Amino acid sequence: MRLHSWSFAARRHEQGLGRGDRVAELRASRPRRRPGPARSSLDAHDGTAAGLLGDPAFVRGAGSLLSDYARLTAGQAAVLVYDPQVAAVCRALESIPVGAGITVRRVSAKLDWTTITTHLKTRCDAVLFLELGESHHTQALLRHLSTTQHAPRAYRLFGATAETIRYGFRRRQATLRRRNWDLIEHARRAGRLTVESDRGTRLAVGLDRAAPWANTYGEPADGYPGVLPPAEINIRSADVDGVLVADGAIGSNIGWPLDTRLEANPVTLRISGGRITDVDSRHRLVRDLVEEFLRVPDCNEVVEIGIGTNDGIPRFVPSDILLNERFASFHLGVGSADAANPAQNLHLDFILGGCRILMGRHVALSNGRFARPTTAAIPIGRAYDVPVKLHDAL
Repeated sequence: MRLHSWSFAARRHEQGLGRGDRVAELRASRPRRRPGPARSSLDAHDGTAAGLLGDPAFVRGAGSLLSDYARLTAGQAAVLVYDPQVAAVCRALESIPVGAGITVRRVSAKLDWTTITTHLKTRCDAVLFLELGESHHTQALLRHLSTTQHAPRAYRLFGATAETIRYGFRRRQATLRRRNWDLIEHARRAGRLTVESDRGTRLAVGLDRAAPWANTYGEPADGYPGVLPPAEINIRSADVDGVLVADGAIGSNIGWPLDTRLEANPVTLRISGGRITDVDSRHRLVRDLVEEFLRVPDCNEVVEIGIGTNDGIPRFVPSDILLNERFASFHLGVGSADAANPAQNLHLDFILGGCRILMGRHVALSNGRFARPTTAAIPIGRAYDVPVKLHDAL
């Protein structure tokens, strides 16, 4: 089965996996997602720009990304910094806002930062990094945003495939922002979560009411780029017990080497005291890979309690991209969590398909349908005791 060719222990020692110290302030740091093996599901890296421009779903998603999330309007200018692997998506995005009076320039992420900076300093209201897997120019962008007066709004779109554009932006940002804050408030009041599913999940999670939640819905905050696609909330808890049957998808920050979808071959985890004690799956290779991950020192620890909140995403995709994690469901992250050395951390997400999430007696989510928000809306920019942080930015 050649498990040695995809070794978690070896990958831990790769350089350049980190996302920076900022994530450690929120929860266990998670290195940036890295692309897995090339898969045909990425539409051969999304065909041609002309073909994408003939796809109504892609055009609608791109319009929402540029106008609602990047907030571009007539007379403004944007720079698209793109991974060459998603060049066709970039060329299509470049064409869409032209009719709205928006100027768009594109520049390869493989170029040096000095060249890219020239574009950012020349009439640029927003910069959007189109990433397939890993971030480009991470620290250089942060320095630019923190030291430049009137710096542009900045965003990173991870897994910038046609699938992500089609499905990731079908809900307005204001809707997801309102939902996220409502869920956080209910969770803080309840102090606990219960997760159930028809496939056998029965999970009890205790929550520290004073612990910070990560809240990401694509908004730049605190000098950091907005993370796209939206949206999710997450927190860390060691008080986790029960059984989780992951029947949605699996994801890893170093790239899952198989089809990520789990509906036909769920993974069952038994959890006690915030640690994985047993794993099972009828798909032998999936089971062996997960077991190999859990054998790495400290990687059997639960480090993330997450809720994807984007109910506009209709299905899981086979590729290991961030879109799956945003699906309207529950996900559990396990892995190493050394805040002093975040670049060496490993992370594996187990995502449920249909499930029910209860916050105390409040049914927050039932099989993809969220309860209508009931808490007071949080005005944009207002100080609040849950910090607005974007957990996997950079």
